[in-house]
Amino acid sequence: MKERTALGVAILKHWRENCPQMVRDLEKENRLELAVFEAQEKTGDLLYELVSVRRMNYQDAWELAVQEWALPQSGDLPPEASLSTSSRNRRPRLRRETSG
Repeated sequence: MKERTALGVAILKHWRENCPQMVRDLEKENRLELAVFEAQEKTGDLLYELVSVRRMNYQDAWELAVQEWALPQSGDLPPEASLSTSSRNRRPRLRRETSG
């Protein structure tokens, strides 16, 4: 069984709040868990690539990686459609919480 990480929990919470129709559709198709797992894995892989391989600042890498799962507010687009340039430009920039 695939394990949901804290990132996966955050992804699902964001989807439920901002894309409820997409979540309902994925649930009807019994694909929600798989979609969350794929989003968390792709986001983690991208973070690794940006920070470890390309030596990008973590905060900048986080903001780019979050765009992979922070879907448009309309909630009616499938995950693959949400990655278009036009929808990416409309998305709010989410920031990673830091302590200190």
